[in-house]
Amino acid sequence: MKGMVAGVVLWIGVAWSVGACAQVYRCVAAGGAVSFQDRACGSDQRQTIIDLPGRAPPGYVPPPVATAATPTGVADVLPPPVRVPPPAPLPVMYACVGAVNGKHYLTRSPPPPYLAPLGAMGYPPQSLSQAYGAPGGAGMSAPGMHKPRIGGPAMAAGMTEVEDDCQLATRAEVCRFVQQEYASNQGKLRMAMPSAAPPLARREQELASQLRNCR
Repeated sequence: MKGMVAGVVLWIGVAWSVGACAQVYRCVAAGGAVSFQDRACGSDQRQTIIDLPGRAPPGYVPPPVATAATPTGVADVLPPPVRVPPPAPLPVMYACVGAVNGKHYLTRSPPPPYLAPLGAMGYPPQSLSQAYGAPGGAGMSAPGMHKPRIGGPAMAAGMTEVEDDCQLATRAEVCRFVQQEYASNQGKLRMAMPSAAPPLARREQELASQLRNCR
């Protein structure tokens, strides 16, 4: 309807601008589309002739074509663009091997050096009776373990300082760890009381965002 009014206003402005009487042909196509033109409609269109006055009323200023033909409010009905937040970064982790038990594990920060029994570290490489039969002996023998660093006052108590071997974990190792954390957190969330659920739900969202880096 707005387009039809705009078309009539446009042709009236044109006729008045030339100062002569004119006719506008209103054409309706088979599909219902309406157009206005200065010549007869096609044979497959329904035609209506509109007579236009030769002069404009005093003080009349025709509206700009762009203003009359441009629909208003279109931008107001368009939905806002959907913004997908970037995934949360994967945590920095370390893959470590225990100096005493040889166990592999992942951690967010390498543990500091710690004391371990000399016998558990395989020092000295002797039998239990030879190494610890004398007074003051302590601990147990593990000849298969590599030799630890030895020194300092702790040696008198049968202990030595050791340090686990740690390297930066690979992306695949971190992804496996985060996936395990996600599964564990889901189990806790399913069993949690309503009062304890919010922090678990936030943790689930955080882990799910991190896992987007692993696809």
